[in-house]
Amino acid sequence: MKVSSRVHRMKESSTLAVAARAAALKKEGADVVAFGTGEPDFDTPNNIKEAAIEGLRAGLTKYVATPGTIEARNAVAAKLRNENGIPCKAEHISITAGAKHALYLVLQTLIDPGDEVILPTPAWVSYRPLIELAGGRCVEVAGSMERGFKVLPEELAAAITPRTVAVILNSPSNPCGITYTPDEIRALCEVIARHPSAVLVSDEIYEKLVYPEIQPGLQHFSPGSLPAMAERTITLNGMSKAFAMTGWRIGYVCAPGSSGFIQELIKLQGQMTNNIPAFFMPAIVEALSPRSTAQVEEMRVAFARRAAVVDELVRAIPRFRSVRSTGAFYSFPSIAACKGLTSAGGRVITNAQSFAEALLLEAHVALVPGGDFGDCAADHIRITFAAEEALLRKGMARIAEFTGALR
Repeated sequence: MKVSSRVHRMKESSTLAVAARAAALKKEGADVVAFGTGEPDFDTPNNIKEAAIEGLRAGLTKYVATPGTIEARNAVAAKLRNENGIPCKAEHISITAGAKHALYLVLQTLIDPGDEVILPTPAWVSYRPLIELAGGRCVEVAGSMERGFKVLPEELAAAITPRTVAVILNSPSNPCGITYTPDEIRALCEVIARHPSAVLVSDEIYEKLVYPEIQPGLQHFSPGSLPAMAERTITLNGMSKAFAMTGWRIGYVCAPGSSGFIQELIKLQGQMTNNIPAFFMPAIVEALSPRSTAQVEEMRVAFARRAAVVDELVRAIPRFRSVRSTGAFYSFPSIAACKGLTSAGGRVITNAQSFAEALLLEAHVALVPGGDFGDCAADHIRITFAAEEALLRKGMARIAEFTGALR
């Protein structure tokens, strides 16, 4: 059967591929420690689950408006106004089938063939494929590990051309675990503000997972709160990471202003998925209510402790170099010093891909090689610390032993 060239050219998600290989080994009886998938190990808080159950019992099983019920969109808009300082209303919101779906809709609505989207790298594996699927050209701007993987304003300015329609910013970052400070974001926004044809797509899915315990005074900052950027920032977010709701597939997009962008996006959404399940709407309202605050904070504190543990263990491996994780739940060390060495099982390490494959087969630890996170990330690995501390220590001990045995 025929397959379109645009889909055939698209790479499989490397994070999902790693998860599949780890699952296959587990099925064969191997004791695999999985550090691959970016998914909280916590369960969804009970009050959120109960809200969805009550929605089912109340008969919320029919179609609702494509962007979601007015109650759910009001809850999202209120959250963005009160917590993020973004001037928006329900009419600026669409609730989507996950933040990835929100990104897909934004890029399809925004990009014409040949348009350029600037992507600071290392960056999440799905950005480039979705830019290219929309007919755009992905322009990588590499952040060096020496500068904490952060892109400087002058580097961003040098990358902008008349074809630039968007800049994507993800803070806290997947895969690096770094968080831009408010001043750093303001400086980048000053550059974008000088180019009226470019918008900022701000992916804030990890906004609740920021660790001032590691970098004192650190806090999340939404660029859409800046007056000069309020109508030129498209904010993406969702329920997956902070609320431990990955399997629910609930995201949202906020596009303030009077350009009609969000209405065009909703038109596309209506031809795809229409609304997400109606009985999810009360769960969204409940998740964004004060009743969920304490549970979200409890999970954040646990992730902060894990970040400190993993950073300590990564830094104890002589051949690794890393940047301290200040957000999300990832560590992104360089394994460049391992290149050219041979594992105990006789496998030559040529890059992060071969390192990850040898580690999985010989030490039964699954993690994601860095190549798909950007050209600058080929010698890095992503370690997800969304697991209990005992499992983190077990997996990190295996990584240290494997790395120490390289010759």
